[in-house]
Amino acid sequence: MDIVETELGSVDGEPAELRQSAASGDRESADGVVAKTEGDRALGGEEFPPPAPEAVEVAVAVCRQVAAGEIAVTDEPVATQAADYDPSALERELRDFELELSTLVCLALKRAFDMLAAAAALLVLSPLLVLTALLVKLSDGGPVFFDQVRVGLRGRTFRMLKFRSMVVHAERLRPRLEVRNESNGPVFKMKLDPRVTAIGKFLRKYSLDELPQLFNILMGDMSIVGPRPSLPSEVARYDAWQYRRFAVRPGLTCFWQVSPSRYQISFDDWMRLDLKYVTDWNLRLDADLILRTFRVVLGGTGE
Repeated sequence: MDIVETELGSVDGEPAELRQSAASGDRESADGVVAKTEGDRALGGEEFPPPAPEAVEVAVAVCRQVAAGEIAVTDEPVATQAADYDPSALERELRDFELELSTLVCLALKRAFDMLAAAAALLVLSPLLVLTALLVKLSDGGPVFFDQVRVGLRGRTFRMLKFRSMVVHAERLRPRLEVRNESNGPVFKMKLDPRVTAIGKFLRKYSLDELPQLFNILMGDMSIVGPRPSLPSEVARYDAWQYRRFAVRPGLTCFWQVSPSRYQISFDDWMRLDLKYVTDWNLRLDADLILRTFRVVLGGTGE
């Protein structure tokens, strides 16, 4: 069932003093160590400088149009495709679009399941949520939650919640760590990110840091199953064909999250897995991905 028109380098050499400074929350020390590593460019690595704010706005506008079917996916530059962007026309397109009855029924069932499952999980896991919040707070006295603007269904932005697993100033350190990015695409991935705290490492291992996103599911920003929500700065660097992943609500888990060798998958192949979900989605596929996710979480293979 195609629902495209519906609601989707090794760091072994990392300086030990950076890991120690980041884990302890010592901002000045960590900043100083990171500054020393700026010249250590990974040979053959690709840098992705932060995009201009207007580039982010254009990219989000285009992904809305692509997800709605308003423009075709081509190889034209993003700015060219967005030149005639008209928000009011897009809203009219979304209001007037008609879905097949079977698709509407399946989507209604998916949304109902999301709400019931999220509410039940929050109720059952409430003691674990409280304990996790206390551990995060007691670890360094910083905020319990970390919220970040992400791009979701049809390019709409929302604030995604997580238990904080990094030092308080982690976002400030990220630009200086871009040279150590292990992803070959616009996303930032480090298996041994020095900004992760001791408690954060445990939370990530068992995906406990993602539990607050159950609130995002209740609010309708996310689904249990769907492509992971992207940062606006990442969307600004996407190729046009990748915007189709925003045709569905983003989720907690999808094909990439349950792949045994997911950290070796290239960025483009990751995007193809997300598009496979958009094209092949059905309720049975959701059930299968949820069961596979439980096996991954219980196995403690998260990073």
